[in-house]
Amino acid sequence: MSSPAFNLRRYGPSSGVDRHDFAQWVIPVRGELAFELEGRGARLDGLQGAFVAPDAGHAQCAGDDDRFLIVDCPASLIDDDTLARLQRQPVLALPAGVRAMAQAVARIGPDRIAAEVVQRELPAVLQAFSLAGSATRLQAVCARIAQSPGQPWPVERIAVEVGVSSSRLHVLFREAFALSPQGWLSASRLRWARSQLAETDLAIADIAQHAGYSEQSALTRALRREWAMTPAEYRRRHRPAQ
Repeated sequence: MSSPAFNLRRYGPSSGVDRHDFAQWVIPVRGELAFELEGRGARLDGLQGAFVAPDAGHAQCAGDDDRFLIVDCPASLIDDDTLARLQRQPVLALPAGVRAMAQAVARIGPDRIAAEVVQRELPAVLQAFSLAGSATRLQAVCARIAQSPGQPWPVERIAVEVGVSSSRLHVLFREAFALSPQGWLSASRLRWARSQLAETDLAIADIAQHAGYSEQSALTRALRREWAMTPAEYRRRHRPAQ
């Protein structure tokens, strides 16, 4: 592709594997996306997006009302070091500025965003995910938390992983994500639990335990608060054939 583009998209319950010769960011603006990239699965939502490198195979499925900002970008606009890092770690904690931009662009419509908006907003996207981006030094620990959210993750442990003091860690998380470290952890635990509800037959009590909740009722409260559903309702909605 010769020029970058922003598109607002909805995805159905399934898709075939797609590949393209340009880079792409997938940024949820409403709902969530079950996403597979080169055989690796992830669940994307308002706090977690993905980067698709050129020629990487990917597929996705979502609900009818879910919506996503797709940022298509020629790979030549991304420096080699940043591209290599994004290829190694394509599932991304979304910086607060990127989330706010996606919400603002979604309000503009229509589905294909005007070129002047792309020209205005793309530099901020490139900067946010560059090596100098405010969230870059936190991406690795966010990925480790997302992979094993049920482990104990006190602030002190996260701070050691990042190599800063606990007080400095709070500042970094607030600057990058407008969340505390424990707020990020809570979102990661709930995301992991949702993926297990949608994709496995594990008992809800076991999912709650493995996600790091003290008991099943704690998972129920969190899911009802954030998604207005109980775990059983969420499972039924996302596994209609069960």
